[in-house]
Amino acid sequence: MNRSGRTGLIAVLPLLLLSASCTDPVVNIEEPEEVDSCEWLVPVGIELVNDYVYTLEEVDLGATQGDPELLPEAIIALNLRGEELDKRVAELDCDAVIINDAIAVATAGIESDDPVIRVFLESVRGGIVAPLLPTQGDWVFQSGTIAGGELTPVPDHPITLTIERDSASGYGGCSGYYYPVQLADGLWSWAEGAQTITELICTDDDGEELADVMDAELTYIRAFELIATYALQGETLVLTGDGVELRYARSAGD
Repeated sequence: MNRSGRTGLIAVLPLLLLSASCTDPVVNIEEPEEVDSCEWLVPVGIELVNDYVYTLEEVDLGATQGDPELLPEAIIALNLRGEELDKRVAELDCDAVIINDAIAVATAGIESDDPVIRVFLESVRGGIVAPLLPTQGDWVFQSGTIAGGELTPVPDHPITLTIERDSASGYGGCSGYYYPVQLADGLWSWAEGAQTITELICTDDDGEELADVMDAELTYIRAFELIATYALQGETLVLTGDGVELRYARSAGD
């Protein structure tokens, strides 16, 4: 539930856990078989809040050590339900603020001594902004390999990568690129949707073509399209695929 009306009705929760109990003031609602109006998104959201509260009482978020990729399956499933709710808000062109406020009012009686549940409920009542996952943000390509050959950026022509929740984009040293993706449990999946590569001709100040920059970019894009997994190794993002490994450092601006 987000005041922007665009993202994060229900999202990944703060990764803290202290034992406590929640009272039992869950709102009883009947979720419709088919959600086809903005009005029906409210009971769907209420049910989702109820399920989060019950689940948070049962799971050990402390075991994740702050890593969203280690979230229990029950929480991951709830997060996915939240993402679907966001999509329906957008598809039906609903006012997310109105929906958020209605859900907050309907669940106002839920209370808990558990700090995690309290933070969650405060977020629900204030409008959740989905936090960044560790892989999200801006990265700068450092080095890699493809088919046994080395891949390095040309000096003064950095290769960049920006990861968002559903896309990967960046600058190949000369041209821009954009791909719809899905990241979950270390798997990098290419999603349906428009892919874009600007395919610019790179030149120097005198108008001479920079063949080395364009060759490096072409090799990088070819390698990037083979990516199938991702992992964080300390402060380094490592993307791997069939015969491919690409390594990135966090952008200084992040």
